[in-house]
Amino acid sequence: MNKEIRWRIGMDTGGTFTDLVALSDSGEMRLAKVSSTPHNPAEAVFVALRDSKVNLTDQLDDFVLGTTIATNAVIMRSGAPVILLTTEGFEDVLYIQRIDRPGRYDLQWVKSDPYANRQFTIGVQERVLADGQIRKELTQSEIERVVTRIREFLRIEPEAAIAVSYLFSYVNPEHERRTADRLRAEFPDTPISLSSEVSPVWREYERTATTAMDAYVSSMVGRFAKELEQGLSVERVGGWHALMKSNGGQVPLSHSAKRPIELVLSGLAGGMIAGAYWAKAVGSTKAVTLDMGGTSADVGVVVDGHLQYTGLFEVEWGLPIAVPIIDVSTIGAGGSSIASMGADGLLHVGPASAGADPGPACYGRGGVNATVTDANVVMGRLHPEHFLNGDLLLDSQRARASIDSLATELNLDVDDTADAILSLAVENMAGAVRLVTVDRGHDYREFDLVAFGGAGPLHAVEIAKRMGMRRVIIPPTPGLVSAFGSIIADQRVDRRTTVVRRLDQPDALKLPDILAKLATEVHDELSLQRRADERGEIVVTTYVSCRYLGQNYEQEIRTYRGRHDQSFESMLPIDPSAPNFVDRLSDMFHAAHLRAYGYEMRDQVIQSVYVAATATIASSSVQFVPYGAGVDKPNLVNRSLLTAPGTWADAVVVDRNDLRPGFTLDGPAVVEESNSTTYVPPGYVLEVDSTYCLIINSQIAPTVRTNS
Repeated sequence: MNKEIRWRIGMDTGGTFTDLVALSDSGEMRLAKVSSTPHNPAEAVFVALRDSKVNLTDQLDDFVLGTTIATNAVIMRSGAPVILLTTEGFEDVLYIQRIDRPGRYDLQWVKSDPYANRQFTIGVQERVLADGQIRKELTQSEIERVVTRIREFLRIEPEAAIAVSYLFSYVNPEHERRTADRLRAEFPDTPISLSSEVSPVWREYERTATTAMDAYVSSMVGRFAKELEQGLSVERVGGWHALMKSNGGQVPLSHSAKRPIELVLSGLAGGMIAGAYWAKAVGSTKAVTLDMGGTSADVGVVVDGHLQYTGLFEVEWGLPIAVPIIDVSTIGAGGSSIASMGADGLLHVGPASAGADPGPACYGRGGVNATVTDANVVMGRLHPEHFLNGDLLLDSQRARASIDSLATELNLDVDDTADAILSLAVENMAGAVRLVTVDRGHDYREFDLVAFGGAGPLHAVEIAKRMGMRRVIIPPTPGLVSAFGSIIADQRVDRRTTVVRRLDQPDALKLPDILAKLATEVHDELSLQRRADERGEIVVTTYVSCRYLGQNYEQEIRTYRGRHDQSFESMLPIDPSAPNFVDRLSDMFHAAHLRAYGYEMRDQVIQSVYVAATATIASSSVQFVPYGAGVDKPNLVNRSLLTAPGTWADAVVVDRNDLRPGFTLDGPAVVEESNSTTYVPPGYVLEVDSTYCLIINSQIAPTVRTNS
């Protein structure tokens, strides 16, 4: 009797397309790409599921979705009105923000509006001190006054959500919890976010901004999760249903609305996870991931097979999210990024985008502005009849007309203008690579570039060439890499809280006990989320973020990683009561500081700032063949490309589905497939790896650097 085939499905919903990757336990891969439906994101999900031709009721084990629902709500300002409760006297924290600015001498710059309106901000008479002691008690009469004010606000904005961020609630959350108990009893249908639950960290502005943003997206995320769950039930979709979180982990759909802020980068996380997977698959220990789509390019770092994480991310300048998140830099550089001449008389590319509708001029949907995609068409790197497997025919005349209009303004010819557009787009992305490497203490010349997304492989080699990076890695089916990442992501729970201790003081000896408590919390939370038939073990990792006293930035030190199947005390590398825990933590911090900044100060006092714990259940391994058997002699055709300013040359064009591991090809060359196109410039050689990744190296030996 034949064993029934089982499937795992990962999906990614973007602003332009919704992608699906289905993997079977027999190694079969199925792909689907459908137009997104921004008016109802769940609609495209079900269209793609039907297109997969998988028996969704009887043969599906996992369904995991990376979604931009929260991201778009934040970027497009389409969330719910927010009623903010804060300690009296601190009502303006969200509106004062920080003193820094993106352009030091830009007098016209205006701060971004926060996600809570000042007129809906209530100062509450209560006060908790930095050590957790209560200076001003929150009385019941004050709570009732607040309830009355909120009732008045809800008459004006019935769909509003409530954010509660009291001073030092991360030390003592009693007042926030009492407030929430009363509000939930009075307004059971109104979403309520507490800073002590959403982001229990110091820095009043960051904590309050994060809590307000959590409330801002809570209604939309809740509705989406409910509609998706109902739709999956109607369609009789079996298996385990989950969403991707910003930390790169999966969360069950039924739990996803509890902390909606954790979904703000859901759509980016899958790509970063898959980028790390493919870097490890080809033996790369240091890699930069580049996910370039229609409107943006997302850049992350992989070191020793691990993505980097941060506790602070800005969606807009000055509007931070203070929750554990994959460390990624996003810039407005995509295929639909608009090229224009600025008021300074210089060429600019992005961040404005033509989006999917009307899209680039070559789409023929009414767009007239020159874009990166139009430039690629003019330069011959995109074939008008092979884009998206021929499902979208590109109009080369419209592309050329859009570039010609800009060329007139720049006093250049069309070819040089197209080349300038791509050159500037490449430089913008190179800047993002510098940001995620040099600013974090890495030398990008020691890194590979893993490029994916629909547009990433077109520009990856030019970026690596400009940066002097080692080589370029193009994963299989690069246009659907984010959906693949959703399948292979772990189940993950992160918690981070502020614990300020001088390591030369006796209270630092309490740090191991605090870590043990936090580790137990993340372990127990993940235990509640795990699927009934999940056999994977829960692994807990703990961290302490430290800095030299007086510094503004911290270094995160991992203090333990292991199973939680016995008392946590025995998991620590040293006994919690042993005084040398602090000594070992200090040594590890000095070493981390030396790696990051090139120096250490062993005579200075060290201070802990945050403690954190992560619980994970590793995803089961996958085995699949991304392409067909290939052919002995792939069909090679020639096409004329603009390979350098003023230089047109014949390039070899090949279908990636025809390629087998071991195949090599010298540039200039173009590798086409249904969801992306890879460009290999002159002077570079492409080889198909055993993993079916395309590995692109310079034919010129790199200069060997020495320390002498």
